[in-house]
Amino acid sequence: MTLLTSDDPAPVRVENADRPAPILFVSDHDANAVPAALDRLGLPDEELGRHIGYDPGIARIARRLAARFEAPLIATGYSRLVVDCNRVPYTPGSIPAVSDGTAVPGNRDLDGAAMRARYDELFQPYHAAIAGHLDRAAAAGRSPLLVALHSFTPRLRVGGGDRPWPIGFLWGADDRATAPMIELFAARNPDVAVGANQPYSGATPGGYTVPVHAERRGLHNLTLEFRQDLVADPAGGDAWADRFGDALAELLDRGLPA
Repeated sequence: MTLLTSDDPAPVRVENADRPAPILFVSDHDANAVPAALDRLGLPDEELGRHIGYDPGIARIARRLAARFEAPLIATGYSRLVVDCNRVPYTPGSIPAVSDGTAVPGNRDLDGAAMRARYDELFQPYHAAIAGHLDRAAAAGRSPLLVALHSFTPRLRVGGGDRPWPIGFLWGADDRATAPMIELFAARNPDVAVGANQPYSGATPGGYTVPVHAERRGLHNLTLEFRQDLVADPAGGDAWADRFGDALAELLDRGLPA
């Protein structure tokens, strides 16, 4: 079974590929496109435009940061509802039949061939691009800081209260870069209630990109969550990208801990 045609967008977007910066930015939920063959998964525009479809605001933030640091950016090309590139394949959240109270008709009762097509044509190219970049960096003697960029909804429709943090820093097994980053960001932004493993923990089972590409390689890493109502418009996105970018620049100037 073939999913994508020549009229569909590419499954992965790579920018600044050859820049030897000490950072790699990744954006797991960058876009909300759906392959034409899947007929928008049976959903209206307003559902694909919610946080269930992608991370609103993050594409602009990612590109602003990549430009500022002259660093590579690797981003997904399709909606997380088609296949979530930050979930372990074949787990319930990977191709959800229901997401935050919304039934996804195009994900109902998929057979093995339909699921494999999404993994083979969308999930694997994205992660192959990340792995390939890191392999080349390692061969050149570089160990980039992997920075995973996300945004979160201020309130879930199902099973969640208000999420008041403007920004959250998540970590799982490795907080070597995260701990000093939280300290730096909080010192530079005393007006901000910084979320430490909020609105959820980076150790929650099911996450894929950072454990596979950073933790397994022993790379320093950061996982960011920006609150969507603050970054959905260009001015807000730019302001929060700059706040984070200023702290990141200071972290890099000080040097990453061993």
